[in-house]
Amino acid sequence: MEIQVFAVVVLVLGMLALNVESHWSMYILVVSWLFAAAATLTVGGITLPPETLFLIFLFIRAFNMGGPAGLWRPLAPGSPGFPLVWLAVVALIGAWFLPRAFAGATNVFAISKDAADPNAVGPVPLAPVSGNLTQSVYFISDVVIYCCMTIFLARKDGYRHLALAMLVLAGLNVVAGVVDMVGGAVGINALGWIKTAGYTIHDGEEVGGLRRITGTFTEASTYAGFTMQLFAFTANMWLFGYRPRLTGLIALASVVLIMLSTSTTAYVGMVAYLMVLLCSRDDRIWPHARARKGYLFAAVGCLAILALLFSLIFKPGMLESVLGFFNDTVMAKADSDSGRERGSWNQQAITNIIDTYGFGIGLGSARTSSFVLALLSNLGFAGAVLFGVFAWNCLVARIPVQAPLLSRMVCHSMRQAMFAALIMCSIAGTMFNLGSNFYVFAAATTALSLTARRMAPSRRVNGASDGDVPLVAPAPRRQTRMSPKASGKAAHLSLVESGKRRSRVPAWPNKG
Repeated sequence: MEIQVFAVVVLVLGMLALNVESHWSMYILVVSWLFAAAATLTVGGITLPPETLFLIFLFIRAFNMGGPAGLWRPLAPGSPGFPLVWLAVVALIGAWFLPRAFAGATNVFAISKDAADPNAVGPVPLAPVSGNLTQSVYFISDVVIYCCMTIFLARKDGYRHLALAMLVLAGLNVVAGVVDMVGGAVGINALGWIKTAGYTIHDGEEVGGLRRITGTFTEASTYAGFTMQLFAFTANMWLFGYRPRLTGLIALASVVLIMLSTSTTAYVGMVAYLMVLLCSRDDRIWPHARARKGYLFAAVGCLAILALLFSLIFKPGMLESVLGFFNDTVMAKADSDSGRERGSWNQQAITNIIDTYGFGIGLGSARTSSFVLALLSNLGFAGAVLFGVFAWNCLVARIPVQAPLLSRMVCHSMRQAMFAALIMCSIAGTMFNLGSNFYVFAAATTALSLTARRMAPSRRVNGASDGDVPLVAPAPRRQTRMSPKASGKAAHLSLVESGKRRSRVPAWPNKG
């Protein structure tokens, strides 16, 4: 066992999380996503990132709050997370059985630190590897996080604290991108001390004369994909008028960093997600969001036209440079070394599906360049169907109208972040592991409906249902007796004020 400095930090924060308010556990978990390239412990070839080690304390806190029943409720039959139980069964059995059952029957690009030939770059015969164990551990951790987050979100102000934690994370991610960009300009690897997990680090690479931004992650595409998810959340919260200056600034900064990341995945994913955002029904949550969305897309279109006219009239060479950069990063991507390598991964994944008759080669047996192919080749058609049902349940989960307005806004924004995560991973996801952030998004999209179902009043109590007419008429409302000296106008205002009920809808959206 090898202990890193980050392990001490996580242990201290974990002990603190057990002795403070429960919402601080969400803050620590969410911020830990920024350190995915950091190592805490290395046990038997498995490198544990901070979020996985902190799961121990998160589980203890959630168990104390909800007990076994609370942890099982998100996975119970009839709940949106029920397919996740069967997916875990298929994944764990397949990770152990399939590499042995189809050993040597097909070749794979293995995920292993103990390969027979470390210098081999091509596919190797299928066999059990360390990736089967590591990916299984990560997936079970994600399922546990999904259950724990449902308990935290059921608490009072759970969604409000989750929104604040996401804003803190998005702000820190922007700062990390700026620090990495400035550090690269002066020749300093300012964030290298964070990347201790032993992965292949792609710092300092350039495309089209621009240095690729990696932030706290291992490569530009990973950073851009993560930033895209945060952009989806902050942009939707801006549409809802929640802290518009802060959310708008973070969303704008995230877009700029995505454009400067020089990631082909980011450019294609941005276009795909903007189509999703354009078709989303934000106005069902807050009516003014539709107008704000129209203003947003109109402003983006006008700026694009003005930039094009400016380059054609005043800087003709600038347009040629931009087109050349676009050609190098997008159009010519398939002809690059990285494009050919990733293409061979996908081609081999299709071969794995055919050679195993659709059963798959086992979770963690091989890497691909698309999450869809990783899902099909690793877990087979059965696992793909189960994951598809789970994702569908989360993306179409009902948002109760009786829930607080802020909770509904956060729920919808998390659903959009989940869309962004699926888009980015489908373009360039190398493994089935989507990260704990995806399952936190999934928990946020379903926790409201689960809570509403659990808190719904009984349909019939002592033989009377909710819709039955009461046997005794309700008592008339008491009115405040007015002083004889009060004027008629003042008396009328007093009566109106005495009969008013305080609105539960917060006033801030109407100020945005």
